[in-house]
Amino acid sequence: MSIKLRLTILSFLQFFIWGAWLITIGAYWFQTKQWSGAQFGAIFSTMGIASIFMPSLMGIVADKWVNAEKLY
Repeated sequence: MSIKLRLTILSFLQFFIWGAWLITIGAYWFQTKQWSGAQFGAIFSTMGIASIFMPSLMGIVADKWVNAEKLY
């Protein structure tokens, strides 16, 4: 299997899993836990904030502890 095909499948599965998880957990919180829209928005906004900072932090960690030969 080529690297391009493997990366395509990986990318698809990543977004598929996130989409499936976000929809079902939202329905669970609204229906079962009776959360308000403000609570729901506060929790989901943390994912957006984390997506701003975590790539650079993980880059620093990878540069410090992971050999470049293992990444490529």
